Amino acid sequence: MSTRTVVMALAIALMASSCAANRGDQLADELSERLEGVDGIERVELGGNNVLPFAGDASGTIVLEDGISTARAVEIAAILEPYVSGESPDYELTLGIDGVDLQVSPSEESNASGLRLLDEVRQRTDLGSATIAYGAGSQACVVEAEASTDPVAVYDGLVALRTATPGCERAGVLVTHGGDQSVTDAADYWEHIDTLPEAVSITEPLASLREVRDRLDVVSYTVRPGSLVLEMSRGEDVVEADELARKTPGQKVSVSGGKISAWSQDVPAAQLVLDLAALSSVGSVSSDIRGLQIGGVDVDDVVAIHQQVAREPEATGLSRISISGTVAGDERYQVAGSPDVVAERVAAAPRLAAYAPFALADDDLSVTVAVDEVPDMVRVIKPLAGFGTLVTVRDDQGREVTFRSAGDEIEVSEAERREEVRPLLDAIWRAWDG
Repeated sequence: MSTRTVVMALAIALMASSCAANRGDQLADELSERLEGVDGIERVELGGNNVLPFAGDASGTIVLEDGISTARAVEIAAILEPYVSGESPDYELTLGIDGVDLQVSPSEESNASGLRLLDEVRQRTDLGSATIAYGAGSQACVVEAEASTDPVAVYDGLVALRTATPGCERAGVLVTHGGDQSVTDAADYWEHIDTLPEAVSITEPLASLREVRDRLDVVSYTVRPGSLVLEMSRGEDVVEADELARKTPGQKVSVSGGKISAWSQDVPAAQLVLDLAALSSVGSVSSDIRGLQIGGVDVDDVVAIHQQVAREPEATGLSRISISGTVAGDERYQVAGSPDVVAERVAAAPRLAAYAPFALADDDLSVTVAVDEVPDMVRVIKPLAGFGTLVTVRDDQGREVTFRSAGDEIEVSEAERREEVRPLLDAIWRAWDG
């Protein structure tokens, strides 16, 4: 057989199998055809995932008619069960009924139990949407819902439904309301349903939240096992909210509000955070394991702010201090580092302002400069760029070079020696060596 004949034969064979090459699409089409005309199905929303040629899977939602009976939904689930079975199933399917979704399980028992729970959930009038999922071959389920009203009340109701449902001995409930309110009793387990522990009670943290809401204006909150995060509408409510929330023993509490982006009496420099928040020259402040972060400070005020921090006894326990803000109300800047080096960096900030936006943080230094100002810029930054500091320089022509300081020399990788940036790099090299 000639080479041409072989090539033509292969081409014909590939054309004949072109559908199989997009296996995910083929799987989606096959199931869509199987479900066509099935009583009780409103629409089928399936898509293929063509991972590689001749390899892929399909996923999507089978939306059932509003008001469908649970018995009929169970029958439709039975049709789908074989498609999601096996160690590496070809399909990941969801049943959608009246705005509530149920992940289809290969287990008839799990599907029946899930549909009973779904039937209860869909009768609630305080939900925007909800999803129910069961772990494969386990006694674990999760219920995730978007509340149309108070998520705390919705959470209580869903927990009661879940508790009464067989197959949810290990369970989790997550209720959100917009992007700023959430309540969950299993925050760390959503991606691994089979690892859910026994259902956890968060009755006490919810009681703390209710007490804070009854007395103060809460903007947003997150309740998790052992943790309560609150944002207050007024900065002056932060301390009182923290004290109320701490009535629950063993609970981690973090409160923000006004200029305070995060506050807790457990973190370093808690009182210093409150003192700084009272200053008109500070835009925001927080303290955590990363150290003290002060934002919204005009570069002309950075020295005075740092001097105030350095005078406070609490500052001795800080591992890092970061101050950021704007230069002339426009360009951004940041200076940061351990307390023993940040003072020098703060002192240099007014001189670095000419090369904003700039950052001198930890082992990185970045500035912006016009090419004809490179010699002056190097005289400013060279003493600040300790041995090994990574320096990035951007110019007014859109060029950017990065190098590492090595005393009176600079170390530049081959990748940084591109022809288009040579004018900037050469100017820096001459100034640094000179």
